[in-house]
Amino acid sequence: MTRSGLIYLLLTVAALLSAQTQPVGLEAVPASSEWCETVRKAIGAPYYYCQCEEESEAFAFPLEREISDTVWFKATVNDLKYGLSAYWFANCSITMEVYALCASKEPTIVLTVGPNQMSELDVDEINAQLSEMGDMVEMLSGVLTPRMRAYPNGGKGRVYCYPYDQGPESKCEDPLPLRAGMTYVCDKPENVYRMDYNSIPSSGNAFVHWKQKKNKPCEVWLTLDSCAGEEIGRAALSDSLHVFVPNAEAILAAKAEQHSLWLHIKHEEGITGRLYWYNNPKFADGTLIADTTCYGKALIANSQRFTTDTAFVDTTWVKKDTLTTMEVALTFTMPEMAYDTVWTDSISVRRGYVYQPTGNILREFGDHEIEYKGNDGCTNILLVTLLVDESTKVDALPEEERRRAAKQFRNGQLIILIDKQKYNVLGQHIE
Repeated sequence: MTRSGLIYLLLTVAALLSAQTQPVGLEAVPASSEWCETVRKAIGAPYYYCQCEEESEAFAFPLEREISDTVWFKATVNDLKYGLSAYWFANCSITMEVYALCASKEPTIVLTVGPNQMSELDVDEINAQLSEMGDMVEMLSGVLTPRMRAYPNGGKGRVYCYPYDQGPESKCEDPLPLRAGMTYVCDKPENVYRMDYNSIPSSGNAFVHWKQKKNKPCEVWLTLDSCAGEEIGRAALSDSLHVFVPNAEAILAAKAEQHSLWLHIKHEEGITGRLYWYNNPKFADGTLIADTTCYGKALIANSQRFTTDTAFVDTTWVKKDTLTTMEVALTFTMPEMAYDTVWTDSISVRRGYVYQPTGNILREFGDHEIEYKGNDGCTNILLVTLLVDESTKVDALPEEERRRAAKQFRNGQLIILIDKQKYNVLGQHIE
């Protein structure tokens, strides 16, 4: 069969399989489901064929609804190309399957979301799976209507479906539940999430983690019972390595007094990150970072830059619910001061004496402390003492040796002549 013939056949089959009406001449068939069952058996379609054909709801982002049984949705190829972020609030898991057609015997895409969790399929991943449906998908995208089956595994709950890298906006008036270990996509500048006191860990130990691809910062804080409640902790998270560890005593008090926790997050508009709350963190073995360098250079510890003596214990994220402590001890050795003495005349000082080794301009007699970078990148400190050269005083020289200064204007420019040498008003020699 030629390629054009194959495309024509696929188009015909797709149209027939998606038809919902009875053919002319079979008006006596009592119900469409009976007709559908006849078609299903004739083409050897799987048991769910008629439910898929007759009960599929229109799918569109964002999708938010309660699910207690199997639900079918009718999507488009373009819908699927946006990727998927699926939130599931329930004590059981949910499975979401995508079929190219109702007659498909195996799903092309399968995504299972655990209890009170969120799972994602990014654009590249989902397009790779769509490509496995064959190179006809693009040609048939106007005819094919992929079906999505969603079913909870032994319970009921609420599902939120958004395109990849997007999530539901959670406001003070209607906050999303805050669940330990759940991923919250934060693409809005501000969000707030609510944790019921029953979900607060009995140990009082928890931490908040922020992940952002370009390490854009965010600010997080906790309040009690409402958005405007008493604040019990705040932190600015500068990168994806550091975390916010709330005060354990404050968390325990909130649980004991049956206060809900409200987690707020605020970040720059136009960026997307992911927020996590973990209970009872685990700790990996701690490490020690100890380093020494000269004053003027910088040392990096845990992605932070330091230029002065520093000693602290840093708590950082390792993976999921695991943290580690890192003892940091950085030392910067100060240089020994060097000394230099320079003799010059008062005229040079008034003009601004240029200390040639460093290029600094000195305008007063006396001591001058100068810091400058050496070739090795270290900072050196030099104490330069500028003194008057008595031999240069005019009245100390014989009449015949005294230097005479004269002013001339040449081409509109003031020229100073001293012993037949030419200088500009800045004291710079002119040829």
